[in-house]
Amino acid sequence: MVNRIVGKQAPHFCIKAVSGDGEYFLRLSLDTYKGRWLVLFFYPMDFTFICPTEITSFSRDFARFKEAGADLLAVSTDSEYCHQAWIRNGLGKISYPLGSDKTMSMAADYGVLSEDEGIALRGLFIIDPDQTIRYSVVHDNNVGRSTKETLRVLKALQTGSLCGADWSINSPVLKPAASEHISVSPVPSYHGTIRIYTQPNCSYCSQIKQFLSDHQLAYEEIDLSSDQEGQRFMEKRGYSALPVTVIGNQEISGFRLDKIKEILHID
Repeated sequence: MVNRIVGKQAPHFCIKAVSGDGEYFLRLSLDTYKGRWLVLFFYPMDFTFICPTEITSFSRDFARFKEAGADLLAVSTDSEYCHQAWIRNGLGKISYPLGSDKTMSMAADYGVLSEDEGIALRGLFIIDPDQTIRYSVVHDNNVGRSTKETLRVLKALQTGSLCGADWSINSPVLKPAASEHISVSPVPSYHGTIRIYTQPNCSYCSQIKQFLSDHQLAYEEIDLSSDQEGQRFMEKRGYSALPVTVIGNQEISGFRLDKIKEILHID
């Protein structure tokens, strides 16, 4: 029986890796990427034919992923030393690290381990800033993946809206159909201050803002990409999960719609 992984917390990992330029080793964990989107993809092994086409393709589009607030991490069951040798003798420098899953435990946790070969299948996962898996695709090792499709799905997820078949980046999203309409419960008027600390392209931030707007609740948005006072607020509190919603004297870190409803007395 295959267990569902999309919509669940991403399995934790802590692995050794080599920098994309092959110059130094580092240790990476799931917590390294907390508060940001992560595109994590597994590939079978170094010094092969299809793998370098994928890895360099993602590297060429690295700036577009970075612009969307996403990091990239590629992982195989090769050692970090093998990764370094490959970067220096064949693959060439890339824009993101290569991780080593020598114990094969990470590939197993993500459901992509080919046990008889001791290598990973081509599994790709998009993990949101709260470390929930929002997208997963796993397929045969003979076929490479599409960087553009990965970016398209990432951007679609970040809209926080409904995106139809063949939706393309920057095109309109769907409005909920009649059968998908969500009724809005009346809420007593709230006259206190509501502030939301957000980052561009944060889908959870968009969903909280839309929820407040649907209930005709005014709020002040603090853009953490440019607001230094907001950045100091986050640093002082030690918050990393987004958004941070401040209702009166209560602060809610992360996508806690249940808590917001409780404070505002919304069913």
